[in-house]
Amino acid sequence: IEHVAWKPRVFIYHNFITDMEAKHMIELAAPQMKRSTVVGAGGQSVEDSYRTLYTAGVRRYQDDVVERIENRVAAWTQISVLHQEDMQILRYGIGQQYKVHADTLRDDEAGVRVATVLIYLNEPEAGGETAFPDSQWVNPKLAETIGANFSACAKNHVAFAPKRGDALLFWSIGPDGTTEDYHASHTGCPVLSGVKWTATKWIHAKPFRPQEMAAGRPHQPYVRDPGVCYDESPRCAEWAARGDCEKNRDYMIVNAVSPGVCRKACGACKVCEQGDIACYNQNRINVGFLIYNASELAPFREMV
Repeated sequence: IEHVAWKPRVFIYHNFITDMEAKHMIELAAPQMKRSTVVGAGGQSVEDSYRTLYTAGVRRYQDDVVERIENRVAAWTQISVLHQEDMQILRYGIGQQYKVHADTLRDDEAGVRVATVLIYLNEPEAGGETAFPDSQWVNPKLAETIGANFSACAKNHVAFAPKRGDALLFWSIGPDGTTEDYHASHTGCPVLSGVKWTATKWIHAKPFRPQEMAAGRPHQPYVRDPGVCYDESPRCAEWAARGDCEKNRDYMIVNAVSPGVCRKACGACKVCEQGDIACYNQNRINVGFLIYNASELAPFREMV
């Protein structure tokens, strides 16, 4: 474990996860990766240039690998898994970024987010650093050693270039447990070459949705395949005829995290011939899902 900054409090845990764990997390999330959104006017989820990436959620304790990683996060931070949000898997392609923001989220019923653990599942060829614009290295020499090859976005800031298996911990709340540390505002720098995959764990001051944890490990959630065109309810045609495709788009066609239940009736997809990959991919594109290229797992092939 390497301590790199006091402002904000930042630590790097080298080799936090194994290569096989990193590969598993990418494969688990890839089919459900959707274009990230922000909260727009009226509380609607909208795409925005502020956050250009793809993301998917993975439930706490979803499988043995997820459980193992979450328990490791708890041991490192000394805060129970009960306080962790579901894991968020993020993918950044060339030019994609997440501009300067804070993670605190003060209006959540589980209290503020006190800390973030960012796990790097792979490493881009250039760019993609996590950078803290208003920050100070614990030792100025680290700027020369860690930051020697930073992109322009990360230069002259406390930052870390993604390395597969490493994890970054930073605290958004001060040691008093209440004061927000404004030095913790950070950015996901644009990827300049290659692709970047990360897993994020946000940790709250209070238990996060404890009723879910009390129920035990959840079963693998049912997920709709956004590339396949079908209706889940026999009433879809009826609902579409009365205008629900427009009035209730989140339910009928797509919401912030998943495709809707009546995409076929709404004309939001096309029934594909068997083996028609172009048609399948277009259905995914129509509702904002990633066209995943298995070649992104190339660095892991030697382990297979």
